[in-house]
Amino acid sequence: MATLLPRRRKAAGPPRPAYLRPEDTDRVMSIVLALMSEVAALRQRVDTHERLARDGILATPDAVDAYRPDDETSAAREAWREAYIKRLLRVVLEEIEPDPPSGSPDAEG
Repeated sequence: MATLLPRRRKAAGPPRPAYLRPEDTDRVMSIVLALMSEVAALRQRVDTHERLARDGILATPDAVDAYRPDDETSAAREAWREAYIKRLLRVVLEEIEPDPPSGSPDAEG
C-alpha cells in the first residue's frame, strides 16, 4: 500500500524571478491598495443605487449621498468588504500568517 505524503504548502522548485526592486514593489502595492479602495467605494455606491431603485426612489446624487444604510445593510457591506480584502490580498496574507505546526487541525495533508 502506498504511503501518503503531506501536501506542500508552497510550490516546489526554484524561487520566482524578481522583476521589481523592493521600493518598486512598495509603489505597486500602494497603487493596488488605492485602486482597491476606489473599487470598494464604487461598489458601495452601486449598492446604494440598487437599494434606492428597489424602494422606488430616484437615485440623484443628493439621494445617494443622503442614504444611510440600516444595520442589516451595513453588516452585508462589511461582510463583502472583508471577503473582498481577503480575496485580493490572499497572497500577502498567506505570507504573513505562519504555517500551522504539523499535526495541528489547521495543517493540510
